[in-house]
Amino acid sequence: MCDPLIYVLLGLAVGYIGGFAGIGGGPFLVSFLVLYCGMSQLVAQGNILTMMLGPMSLLGVMSLYEYVKKQWTHIVVGVICYCIFSYFGAVFAFYIGETDLKYYFAILLILIAFMQFRSYIKKNAKAADKEYISVYWIAILAACTGILGGMFGIGAGVLMVPILIGGFKLKKEYARALSLAILIPPVSYGAFIKYNIENPIDWQLVGILFGTYFIANFFGAKMGSKISGKAFTLVYGVILLSIAIIYLV
Repeated sequence: MCDPLIYVLLGLAVGYIGGFAGIGGGPFLVSFLVLYCGMSQLVAQGNILTMMLGPMSLLGVMSLYEYVKKQWTHIVVGVICYCIFSYFGAVFAFYIGETDLKYYFAILLILIAFMQFRSYIKKNAKAADKEYISVYWIAILAACTGILGGMFGIGAGVLMVPILIGGFKLKKEYARALSLAILIPPVSYGAFIKYNIENPIDWQLVGILFGTYFIANFFGAKMGSKISGKAFTLVYGVILLSIAIIYLV
């Protein structure tokens, strides 16, 4: 276990990155707790999913409210689908087991990172210019990310943001706002039920990470709005690939 001060610094750093990239920060938090603090993969995931029960991205959403208010239907549908299917992802995580879960976690991050790099280097690619996609696609996407979220202890954004921008050509701000807004309700409650049954939750850790993340998320979201879509894609990919490489090593 780590000193509480380390948890404070971790929450501040990841909260800022999460707001910047429009993600919950789960991959960064889980990997740090496992690699640096010596926590088991499943225990780390359970604690981070518990942290996500609170409105961790509220300040980030407030900074993007102009884009959030145009997507209320999509947000509600995304929350419901993610919450329900996150339970099945958690069940699958315990079925797979600790060792294999670590490798799948790293592979997932590598795939997402290369999606970002492909988008960055692709010449003459059509820019993301849409402000709306079908709510049915959001339901499908939220269900899939819910399964992976419960399985790997991550939020909606790590998959949803790159897919919305790269696949559906949704504008960066709309994608980030949608992802952060989905994380405000206790969207990981389905997964929390399973993890809480299997392993005890470290509520002190959860409280520290939530409080520090909550504060830093606002400033990260503000900075993310000032960065170009091209730079945003590159930075996002580098961060994810770096974590995956460290995880495998």
